[in-house]
Amino acid sequence: MRAIRRSEEFENLVQKLGNTEHPVTKKSLFPTIRDVICFAGILGFEHDSRKPLSSNTNEVDARIWSNSQQALDLVYLIALASEKDGEILREENEDKMVQIFEEYAQGGLEIVESWMKQSPFDQNGDQALLVAFKAHGFLDQSTDSEIAIPDISF
Repeated sequence: MRAIRRSEEFENLVQKLGNTEHPVTKKSLFPTIRDVICFAGILGFEHDSRKPLSSNTNEVDARIWSNSQQALDLVYLIALASEKDGEILREENEDKMVQIFEEYAQGGLEIVESWMKQSPFDQNGDQALLVAFKAHGFLDQSTDSEIAIPDISF
């Protein structure tokens, strides 16, 4: 599989979520950039938000994706669910399959960025994500808003 690209416009967000140490947990919210992109792909698909990438992109090396069967399966699953045709999984359609995933991840990053803008007080992003998870029904409303987000990996 080729490298997975993301638009440079979201690079600060991706770095904040995947590489910036939270002052309390001493870990980033997501263990890897790959996990940030997987989360964004799922979120984009869930919200039917598929956006083309800008011309300026960064990428996660293909070897990093190859090291996680779950991450690869997610790329395949999102492309298959989007196209509703098993032909998308054929080797000759790999570029299109990856592009579909990248576009959903782009849409997901756009959503996460909007959530962050709604909580400008949150410099780390964890509370903004929790508020959004509650607002969109991903977490029970009674969940304590001061809890730490557990490790998320794919």
